[in-house]
Amino acid sequence: MGKWKLWSSVVVMAFCAWGCGMAETRVIQPKPPDGAKEVQASGETRSLDAEVKTFLRDEFTIVSARYFQPASEIPWISISKSVQNQMAEKSFKRTMFEWYEPGLDFVEVYPQEKNRGAFALAIPKESRLDSVRLIGFYVLSAPSAAK
Repeated sequence: MGKWKLWSSVVVMAFCAWGCGMAETRVIQPKPPDGAKEVQASGETRSLDAEVKTFLRDEFTIVSARYFQPASEIPWISISKSVQNQMAEKSFKRTMFEWYEPGLDFVEVYPQEKNRGAFALAIPKESRLDSVRLIGFYVLSAPSAAK
């Protein structure tokens, strides 16, 4: 009986630890723009990843990323506003970092306090305002949560 209690305690602790680890990367994400097609990683997506990492300044780390190519007639501001509205429906607000420069930085971060994770939306800096060719949907974690 003593061994059984010990074994069941170990199993319960393992499930708790497993569940806690999963919560760190479970981040609510908005849906991509209608008609956007998912694209695979490439040189352009790696460049976007580097821009996002530089923008985040160690406040968050990238856990995963998905990339989309929206229709060319959908401007960045429409995509941004759609994401903002979807996240607001779930009570998540965009954070404004002190280093954010409107018109120069195209990364938006939506922290999710319960699990210290966040969602980020980004486009490459060199994108023209009248045609967006690539957008990135990022799952982020706080550096301390990743350890």
